Amino acid sequence: MKRCPACGVELEENSNYCSLCGEPQQNEVQEDGTYIRSGRIYKKEKLLTDYQRLTGFQKRKIFWAISGFILISGMVFTLFINLIGKQEITWSQYPASVCLILFVNITLNTFLRKNPVLMLLLSFLSVFALFVLFGIIKGDAILVVKLGVPLILAFYATFILLVFFIRNSRQKGLNVIAYSLLASGFASVSIEGMISVFALNAVHLRWSVIVLISVLFIALLLLYIHYRLKKVTDLKRFFHI
Repeated sequence: MKRCPACGVELEENSNYCSLCGEPQQNEVQEDGTYIRSGRIYKKEKLLTDYQRLTGFQKRKIFWAISGFILISGMVFTLFINLIGKQEITWSQYPASVCLILFVNITLNTFLRKNPVLMLLLSFLSVFALFVLFGIIKGDAILVVKLGVPLILAFYATFILLVFFIRNSRQKGLNVIAYSLLASGFASVSIEGMISVFALNAVHLRWSVIVLISVLFIALLLLYIHYRLKKVTDLKRFFHI
């Protein structure tokens, strides 16, 4: 005896349809060469096909709506918990501010994708506003901004260079991972250097050097593998996506 995958009712071995729910039981070839497919498989294929038919903007808009719901809900929930526990808003100002700026940047990426200069400019200003908010919350906005502006500039400069190298690569494979690792290493050095200058008035590099050396060896190995291969490594196949 076999069972219907849709409702679990026991069926005869030679049955093609469920006697209870009418679900086709297997992929059988009929005399005319057509297939009897399971309703579940058909619905899954149709759903996948409908999503693939969406444009890039429509997909980004779906992501924007979902992420907006999650981030705004997180903001409200965090502020509510803080207000109930402390009878005032204290620590929740930090995660709420981060969620707000994240949503702003997702909005910019969704609607200003075709204008990257304006998108990056507004994104920079939004992150700058985040540091100003942190400074206002802490009570010393000028001090926070003095450290925040160089960090933001270093981050965006690294990001722009990373995008430039990736876009100008003829073959995109393991070299994308290598460039990303190198960017993270140089960003670490920039962050520690600026923080040490701000705090100690001198450049003291410790942990960031270790990070840079570590990612440097891995990145060089990936670049060697990438450019020695006759065929570019497909990242989707490499990660089994």
